[in-house]
Formats: sequence, C-alpha cells, structure tokens
Amino acid sequence: MKNILWLVSWYPNRRDMFDGDFIQRHARAVSLFCNVHVIYVKKDDQLAAGRVLTETIQSGNLSEHIIFYNPVQTGIKFIDRILSHRKYINLYKKAILENIALNGKPDNVHVHVAMKAGMLALWIKRKWNIPFVVSEHWTGYLSNADSRIADYPFIFQKKLKKILTEATQITVVSHHLGKAIQKYFPALQYEVIPNVVDTDIFYPVQKQVSGKIRFIHISNMNYQKNTEAILDALHLLKEKDSFEMFLYGSSNPALMQMIDRLGLENNVFVMGEVQQPELAKAIQQSDALVLYSRYETFGCVLIEANACGVPVIVSDIEVFHELIEAGKQGIFAETENPAALAGKLKQFILQRNNFDGKWIAQTTAARYNFSVVGQMFSGLYNR
Repeated sequence: MKNILWLVSWYPNRRDMFDGDFIQRHARAVSLFCNVHVIYVKKDDQLAAGRVLTETIQSGNLSEHIIFYNPVQTGIKFIDRILSHRKYINLYKKAILENIALNGKPDNVHVHVAMKAGMLALWIKRKWNIPFVVSEHWTGYLSNADSRIADYPFIFQKKLKKILTEATQITVVSHHLGKAIQKYFPALQYEVIPNVVDTDIFYPVQKQVSGKIRFIHISNMNYQKNTEAILDALHLLKEKDSFEMFLYGSSNPALMQMIDRLGLENNVFVMGEVQQPELAKAIQQSDALVLYSRYETFGCVLIEANACGVPVIVSDIEVFHELIEAGKQGIFAETENPAALAGKLKQFILQRNNFDGKWIAQTTAARYNFSVVGQMFSGLYNR
C-alpha cells in the first residue's frame, strides 16, 4: 500500500472545525486505498507566545498531525510576519523529517491548496526528488471573487506560480475552477476529481409530516454566499405562512437585524454551526436546500442535500451546472435577482412532487461516494 504525505494549507482543527473539512473528507476517501499522513501547521494566537502544541490523530490508514504555534512578538508587524513565516516553515520541515523517520520516504506528496503548504513540497522535491500533486480549491482564481490573486503581493504570485508549474499534476474539484486557473497560467493542465459526500451520514429517510414547506440554507453567510438575497426573496413570497427556512452556519448581527426588519422572524430560524451528523438530519427533514452563491469552486452542500434525496434551488452560475441538471436534481434561479429567486421558490412549492428523491440520492451517491473518489486519487498516484 502506497504511503502518501499530505501537506495541507487548510484543515479542520480545534480552532475551526470547518476549515477545509472537504479536504479531510478527501483524506478519508483516499485512506481506503493508501496510507495517508496529513501534516497541518497553524498559527494560534491563543497560545502563549513562543509555545508549540501538537495533536496527532490516528484512524485506520489515516494519520493527522496538527501543529499549533504562536511566535514571539516584537511589536513590529513586518518583522513579526517574517518570524511567523520562518516558524511555520521550520515546524513543517521538522514534522516532515519526523514523519519520514517513522514511516520512510513517501511514494508521493500531495498538496491541498498550493499556498502556502506547497512551499514544503518544493523543498521535498529538491531534497529527495519526490514528485508532488497539487489539489486546488481556492476561490481566488475566480474573476468575481471578492479576494483574487491580483490582490496579493507579487512575491505571493511568484511563489504560487512556481508551486503549480513544478507539480507533476494539478487536480481541481470542477472544470470551472480549472479554466479559471488556466486564465492565470495558460500552460497548466488539470484533472477534475470532485469533492466527496459521506453516504454513511447523508442518505434519504422518511420525512416527518409537516404542514409547511421546509427550506434549508447552509453556509458561512458571507459575501460569497449572498444570504441577504435569499432573505429578500423569502420576503417577496406572499405565502409566508406556508414555509420555514432554517439557516445553518456562522451568522452575524446584520443578518439577524435583516430577518427582523423584513418581518421573517416567524419563518426564518438561525441554527448556528453543527457537526455533519446533525446537519444531515436537518437536511433529511427538509424539502429543498437553497444556495444562492455569487461564486463557487464546487458546492459541497449541494451533493450532501442530493445524497439525502433533497433537491436544491441554486443561483444560475457556471459551476453548479457541473453538479445539477435542471428539473432533475434542482432548479436554477437568475443570479443577483431576489425577485427571480422568489419566483423559483414559488415554482418549487407548486412542483416539489415532480422530483424523484430516490433517483437523486442514488445518482449522487454513485458519483461522489468515498470509494469512487478515493480510487480516482489512488489511480493518479499510481500513474
């Protein structure tokens, strides 16, 4: 069984259990076929200055080595950034050397999100001539993202280009993301390996009888997710007594005030952040998931809802057409148009029985389950 070393720029941790959780699900899928050793280094301001804390978790063929650090502060921002970066690199190198001492040299190195863990893959390649793969998830390549590559310093862009061009293979979760990367780096070729859905958690069940249509929205409710437009659309629905909307994820005071201002306090319920098993139960009892993003590289919550047999109502952006077929797994609504979204919500209320939940669940599970996606990565390593 191959030994694969994963160097990750994002990963769930005790400070943020949802940071790159889709990367962790990829790791679990790949660990069905390979030994996967994950290393993640994260700055943690809550630690005492100069302290380092390490957590190691072993589960089957997957080991997760998470290192928290808080560098000594000088009070001079420029110098503190340099010291933090140096500490990050040194801790990563130390962890890599310890992993090699324990498990031997890896057959392949796999970087998730090129910057900044990819810098360590370059070091490994120079030192031991071990090839590396990059899986990219970052929205910064997208032209309409609120934070793009062009907003970053030249040195960042130069290092990013070097990581991507020296990788043996680039994988992306969608053609939409791959084409966006090629606009910056035209010579790069990519392979699509999608996100996964845990079908042991997300599967269809018999819904409890309810007198109202139940919608669900899951996100961090930032600019990208455009949750405010969803609230505007709900406000435009005349049949306010006929539906409920449950919001799962991190909220903010402005959103709460908007719910009150639009008179939606009896229709919209903010549930906060929950773990996936609880989230799955909420989806299973919903009639449709609503995701009205301005931009995405994929959209994990869509395949999670579909795996439960629940159709989705989504913004009409390019990437969602890679996941959803109109009228089968969901409905598309014109972007940046709350009135259009309200119309599609109304359409769903009238036509919800037209969707075949059993077919939706079976099709989604067959395409995105752990075994299928894990084999894609395993095949890539073998090549």
